[in-house]
Amino acid sequence: MKRILYFLLFVFGVYLGLPGPRPQGPVFPTRPQGADPILRIDVYHAEKGTVVRLDLEDYVKGVVACEMPASAGLEALKAQAVLARTYASRKMRILGGAPTRQDADVTSDYRQDQAWAPVEELKERWGAVGWWLNWPKIERAVEETRGLILTYNASPAEVVFHSTCGGRTEASKDVWIKDLPYLQSVTCDFCSHSPYYNPQTVTIPLSKVSSALGGLGVSVPVSTLASGGFPVVSQVSPTGRIKEVLVGGERIRGLEFRMALGLRSTNLSWAIRGNNAVFQVKGYGHGVGMCQYGADGMAKQGRSYSEILSYYFPGTKVTAIFEE
Repeated sequence: MKRILYFLLFVFGVYLGLPGPRPQGPVFPTRPQGADPILRIDVYHAEKGTVVRLDLEDYVKGVVACEMPASAGLEALKAQAVLARTYASRKMRILGGAPTRQDADVTSDYRQDQAWAPVEELKERWGAVGWWLNWPKIERAVEETRGLILTYNASPAEVVFHSTCGGRTEASKDVWIKDLPYLQSVTCDFCSHSPYYNPQTVTIPLSKVSSALGGLGVSVPVSTLASGGFPVVSQVSPTGRIKEVLVGGERIRGLEFRMALGLRSTNLSWAIRGNNAVFQVKGYGHGVGMCQYGADGMAKQGRSYSEILSYYFPGTKVTAIFEE
C-alpha cells in the first residue's frame, strides 16, 4: 500500500513541477565542529581585491549565473549547481578541503576556480529585464538541489565542465595526465545546437604565432614558420584532439598550445596561407567532464539533472553533504 501511495505522490509531484525525492546518504553524517547552521564559504572577489563570506548556496547561485547561460534548461542549470557546490566543497577549510588562497577558500577568477559574481554585478550585467527573467530560474535550480554534491566512493568528485565538446567528451588522462574512472570519454549527441559545434575558421598572423610560442619558451622566427617550420602534431587523443605538438625540437602540450594562441579547443587543424596560420576549430573548452550545451540538450529532451550528471560522470552519485 505504501508503494502505491509513494508512486501517486511522485506522479502528482511531476504533474505540479515539484522537485523529485532527494538522494540519501550524507557525505558528512554531522556538521563539523564549529560550523554555522548556515554553511559559509570565503570568496576572494578578484575584481575588487576583497574577501567576502557567503552562504554556500548564495555562492553557488553566483557561480551558476556566471558559468552557464540562464537560457539553459532548468535541469541543466541544476546539474551545474551540483557541480559548483561539489567544487566548492573540495576547497572549503571547514570541510577539510584545500583552499586556493590563504585568506579565502576560492577566488572569483575563472582561471583559478569557478567564475563568480555578486548580485549587484549580475543586475548590472543583465539589466532590469534580464534580471527579472534570469534570477528566479537560477534561484530555483540552486534551491532544488540545495546541499547536494557529486560523489565517487563516498567522497566529493573532482568535477570539471566545458562549453561544447563537439560530439565526444575527452578523458582526463588525455588533457591533464591524471586518469579518473569517472572522467572518461563519452559520446555526446546533445550539443549540436551550440554555436561552437561546427568548425570555425580562425586566422592568426604568423608574427602572433611566433610571439605566442616565445611565451612558451620556444623561439621560432616568422620566416621559419612560413617555410615549413610550423608546429607538427606528434600526439592525438582517441577523440581526435591534439595532445602534443613538436616545434623547434621542443614538445608542447596541446592544451598549452591552444591556450597560447587563444583558440577555443584542441580539436583543430591548420594550414599556412601566406603570412597567416588558418585554423579550423571545433568545440569550446578542454572537453573533459560535463558538456554544458550537451547538458542543455539533454534537459530539453526531458532528462533530469541526476541523469545528466551520471551520463557525463559515470559511476558517481548525487549525495547530500549533511543529513538535514
